Amino acid sequence: MMRALYSSVAGLRTHQTKMDVIGNNIANVNTVGFKSSRTTFSTMMYQTTSFASGANAATGRGGINAKQIGLGTTFASTAVDIDTGGASETTGKAFDLKLSDSNSTSFYIVNNGTENVFTRAGAFYVDGAGNLCMESTGYTVMGWQVDANGNIRKDTVTPLKIMSAGNQTSQPEYTTSAVCTGILDDNNSNVNSDEGYNMNLNFFDNLGYPYTARFSMQKTGGEDADGIYTINLTDIQDANGKSIFTAKSKGLGDIFGGGQGSNVYITKNYKVTNGMGNTLTKLANDTADATTGQMTYNFTSDQVNQWFGPASKTDRLPSGLRVELKVTPDANGGAPTTELKVYDSNNTEFDISTYTWINDATATVPGGGTGTAGPENQAWKTTTFEEKLQNMVDTGVIKPTTRDDGNGGQETVYILESKAVRELYDEFKKPMADAGNALPDYISGDMEFVLTADKKVDLTSLKWADGAGGGDTAFPGALGAATYTDVLSNHIEEGYVVVPTDKVNEMGVFTTDIPSDAEIRYTYGKNGAWSYEIVTPGSDGYELQFSTADGSLTYIGSTGKMTQTLRLSELATEGNPFSDIEIDFSTLKNLANGASNTAAMSPGDGDGEGKGKKVGTLIGLSVDNAGKIYGSYSNGNTTLLGQIAVARFANASGLESIGDNCYRTTMNSGEFDGIGVEMDSDGSSIDSGTLEMSNVDLATEFTTMITTQRGYQANSRVISTSDSILEELVNLKR
Repeated sequence: MMRALYSSVAGLRTHQTKMDVIGNNIANVNTVGFKSSRTTFSTMMYQTTSFASGANAATGRGGINAKQIGLGTTFASTAVDIDTGGASETTGKAFDLKLSDSNSTSFYIVNNGTENVFTRAGAFYVDGAGNLCMESTGYTVMGWQVDANGNIRKDTVTPLKIMSAGNQTSQPEYTTSAVCTGILDDNNSNVNSDEGYNMNLNFFDNLGYPYTARFSMQKTGGEDADGIYTINLTDIQDANGKSIFTAKSKGLGDIFGGGQGSNVYITKNYKVTNGMGNTLTKLANDTADATTGQMTYNFTSDQVNQWFGPASKTDRLPSGLRVELKVTPDANGGAPTTELKVYDSNNTEFDISTYTWINDATATVPGGGTGTAGPENQAWKTTTFEEKLQNMVDTGVIKPTTRDDGNGGQETVYILESKAVRELYDEFKKPMADAGNALPDYISGDMEFVLTADKKVDLTSLKWADGAGGGDTAFPGALGAATYTDVLSNHIEEGYVVVPTDKVNEMGVFTTDIPSDAEIRYTYGKNGAWSYEIVTPGSDGYELQFSTADGSLTYIGSTGKMTQTLRLSELATEGNPFSDIEIDFSTLKNLANGASNTAAMSPGDGDGEGKGKKVGTLIGLSVDNAGKIYGSYSNGNTTLLGQIAVARFANASGLESIGDNCYRTTMNSGEFDGIGVEMDSDGSSIDSGTLEMSNVDLATEFTTMITTQRGYQANSRVISTSDSILEELVNLKR
């Protein structure tokens, strides 16, 4: 009977242990990465009261089994369900990581300060020192580091310090390529203006500093040559809007120039500093030679053609030339001497020997007559009064008006106001006097005349309102044939002097420096008024030729070329680490687009490579399926920062649980080699933004709890029954 009592006590004890395991499982039903356990029992020793005997052939008796009485049960083992994964809990946090095993069970490797231990709980965070750690314990997550070439170095695992000082920023990248694409329309007003159609290219230098290169596109082919444009570099400015070109640096033509550019007006890009207007005037006056007082006035060939050019376009100066007139005062107060030269965009002297209206004072000039009265070495033209008046009618300077003719009808007359009359008087006063037909000094009123049937000025109808009150008076007949010789020196006020750029920049005349090879053109103007223009050098820029058949680009600069280089390396110094940028123009089109341009420049090639980047700051972290940790930076870079390594064991269930969701190796689990393996080496993966929940199955646990309770109750009934039997036995003596 005592055996029954003790067997039941053993049963109570083992069922209590099983209940403890069930209770632990249920308690950890929401513990991240928890693995449930189950218990197994085994029978205890048996008391043999009679040993077994074999069959006896001699006596004819059969064998007898041994007589054994069991002494109860004992706790045999706990088995951890290590291979069954828990359900997934989506959190969205980058460092909530779930191990999704394919063929074998994996573990994160973490260090508690003294040794490496292992866990399935992937709730990690970055601590104040930048280490990836377990949220619950602060144990550092171990993995592999990145070498100098950005590759994972799979050697001994070390703490993943993903927020180290070196990882806080991403290196900048300089811009190496760009594209110019879109449509240029011949009818767009900008491409036909002096300023051109403007485009900007934003780029980075080797240190990540941003700059803006400004370009201007102009239609330069003219009426007789369609599809020809010129692109010029007009400036490069830093992030503060300051030009990087100074008088001591390279110029626009050095950076982007093939000698095919046009003088683009960039005046609007610069403003005179307050109070520096007088300084600019002084610098203009200072251009005179200190010894001789010689001043150099410049004119565009278009201006000279307008004033003096023959009717035939083929006999005019080509567009884009610079006409230079040097005026030297006479030491004795006489008439100044002049010297005229013409230069092309490369500042090379242009041959004007065939242009008789410029350099030959004895040549027959347009309009009749000879040039004997014209100064030598000046552009000049002899004009009669009749020609002058006819030109004023043809160009709309003198406009028609309709009035009552006094006979009940209407007449059309042309009236020149007194101010213009006075100018004509001043021009022709001396020629008339030389011809013996001096004009009266009192000419000051309005002048009127009519046209003949063929729209020519009728000099016989010409009369003026007598300024002396004498009524209308007819002009002398000789006036019609009077000649006036106009020379370039008469247009000094419309010419310009070139103010030295270095002086202007040195004295801060403009709010930002002017490119060193840009030209500052100062014009004195009439009545003391002055103005200035700033233009790019003719040595910068390239010609673009488009196909008139389909509008595609034929070349830029020279036949066959579709790209040109912004030669920033010319500016490279220790303080300005620039690199060249190759600009692709191959996709640019010349098409009708409703007079609208869409042409634009953007950094990077067709695939977006070579755009350049500024210094980036770390703005995000992510983990891929292989456990590789990447940093995302504000400049668009993504950099590999390290990789989480995992451990695998021959007998994962043999690991010893040490609490805090961690395990330690035992002699029966297999050893950790200190290196680990890559998570995806067997097809497994790490899922970011997800946690592995406990694998406890409550239905199973509750069912097991019921059977455990029944077992416990049954054993307790054995004890109570045995006690009752013993009580009856004791009561026998009564």
